Amino acid sequence: MNKSHITIFVGEFGSGKTELAVNYALQLKAAGKDTAIVDIDLVKPFFRTRENRELLEKCGVQVVAPDDRLSHADLPVLPQNLVQVLSQNEINVVMDAGGGESSIALGQLKRYFDKYSYQALMVVNTKRPFTRDPQGIIQTLERIEQVSRLKITGLVSNTNLGPTTTAEHIYQGLAIVEQAAKQLALPVTWVVVPDWLELTAEIKPPLFTLKPCTHYPWMM
Repeated sequence: MNKSHITIFVGEFGSGKTELAVNYALQLKAAGKDTAIVDIDLVKPFFRTRENRELLEKCGVQVVAPDDRLSHADLPVLPQNLVQVLSQNEINVVMDAGGGESSIALGQLKRYFDKYSYQALMVVNTKRPFTRDPQGIIQTLERIEQVSRLKITGLVSNTNLGPTTTAEHIYQGLAIVEQAAKQLALPVTWVVVPDWLELTAEIKPPLFTLKPCTHYPWMM
């Protein structure tokens, strides 16, 4: 949990940010906080928060996404009621955004983010091509910051290989993310661990226990 009422998750394809955003919104709601989740990932049709709309709304989380008629279109369309939701300090707003066109959309909202308190977290999976090492993580962060015009405030270590993730993957990924965080003078906000995986060694950054919610086509 954090003091900012807006939390923005950014990250490249395969980072796991959508799954994390959904889990974070559900945890906020379970803690008794009014919560809305905003989907502005405009690039990848199978990896969007709105695919989890039924679960989120059943749990009382408000889903803010483009009109249903455009929900599967790769178009730079922002939700109509987005600004209204951002302005409500009593609502915890979780935003799922990607790189590329989605970061450009964030840039269009910069004046609102400047007005309201926010944290922007970059989700890093070191098993993905562009974030395998500290330099790749730094370059990705700089590119997202430049396009989005936002300041990333922390890194989330989310190294995973889906259901084949091991504890060793978590430890190795964290070591790489920590190197990048040190060079960037940023905190490692969380280390994400699937709820079915037990770690055998203690780690310093806070753990975020993640329960997989999204059902991908190739896992049906």
